[in-house]
Amino acid sequence: MDKEKAVIWCEDHAALAYLQGRENLASPASWPQPGDLVELESEIVGALRNARRVSLLSEQEFAHLPGMLRASAPPAEPHLRIVSSTPQPESRDQLAAGPALRAAAAS
Repeated sequence: MDKEKAVIWCEDHAALAYLQGRENLASPASWPQPGDLVELESEIVGALRNARRVSLLSEQEFAHLPGMLRASAPPAEPHLRIVSSTPQPESRDQLAAGPALRAAAAS
């Protein structure tokens, strides 16, 4: 069963529009597919831009768009970074384990 959710990239380059449920489609019989050109009204609810009255204008008009957006995404930032490294007096146990590192999560 489909979850009936979609993310729509909008030509105004503002926030993405989120489509949830067939009740927000102009024609509930046709669910938009990646690359379809749609027309919609949007409503801001909280921090989300929601798609309303979505209608299909052209199928696969922008079939290349999903791949292009994935290719242009910057690489993910690591979640951890070294905050400091404190050298310890060398002992046989510490040489085998390597230097002690302290890390902080960066979200």
